[in-house]
Amino acid sequence: MKRKILTFLSVFAIGIGSSIAMDGLTPEQEALYQSIVHEVRCLVCQNQSIAESNAELAKDLRIEIANQIKDGKTEQDIKNFLLNRYGDFVLYEPSFNKKTVFLWLSPLLLLLLIFGWYRKISLN
Repeated sequence: MKRKILTFLSVFAIGIGSSIAMDGLTPEQEALYQSIVHEVRCLVCQNQSIAESNAELAKDLRIEIANQIKDGKTEQDIKNFLLNRYGDFVLYEPSFNKKTVFLWLSPLLLLLLIFGWYRKISLN
């Protein structure tokens, strides 16, 4: 019985946190909010977006994103804020820059290595 009550209270608290963050957003702003929170990685959970996470940091980030949207910030402004504050890891799709060039080019490099290895085997 205690477990059911705790589950209900935690679901209730999550719902309140989400509704507080989105309170006062227009439908366009709400769509932008949903788009951004699904693209931002929870730094505590690391394999969930902040939309899915129940961590305190994720709740704070959802509220911060909603506040910035209410202040009229664009999607790029918000992402730049998150990148400056938390680094490239915060976004599921990091930008292409000097720090992430290996990340973006490693699949191509891997394919070239496999192709070279395959050619070496087939020539022998």
